[in-house]
Amino acid sequence: MANVLFCSDLHLGHKNICKYRTQFATEKEHRDVLYENYHSKVTKRDKVFFLGDICFSRDALEDLSGWVGTKVLVLGNHCVGESGRPSISELLGVFSEIVGLYKYKEFWLSHAPIHPDELRGKKNLHGHTHFHNIEDNRYFNCSMENINYTPISLHEVRGIIGER
Repeated sequence: MANVLFCSDLHLGHKNICKYRTQFATEKEHRDVLYENYHSKVTKRDKVFFLGDICFSRDALEDLSGWVGTKVLVLGNHCVGESGRPSISELLGVFSEIVGLYKYKEFWLSHAPIHPDELRGKKNLHGHTHFHNIEDNRYFNCSMENINYTPISLHEVRGIIGER
């Protein structure tokens, strides 16, 4: 059976990523570790929701195009619009869908956390805040820093939320 997985804030191709993720010596090492971790968990039959801020260059997007699985992008604040970033049409060559906000089962999928008044009985899977976690069981931060730089499955998310 295919899995559904989530990740956010990969920041592939970010020239200064090692300033923020100091365990990596180079951007290439960062990209290689994320690639290995991704492929240790994701198969070609799986669906992966990328919750924004995925790649900072066309070169990184080209690499991402070879990653397995059906890829859905929830746009983040660093996805498009900045100099050198891929365009929406280029992103459409890699992702099967591109959305701003997505309702999936009992969750809202977004890049940044959404306002509590907008949850309407659902929980929010998000990224954007990196190490900062909202102390509220309705929110789950899928930033790479919070998921050991490896996509996290729907089953794992539900388990973690259930244990809180």
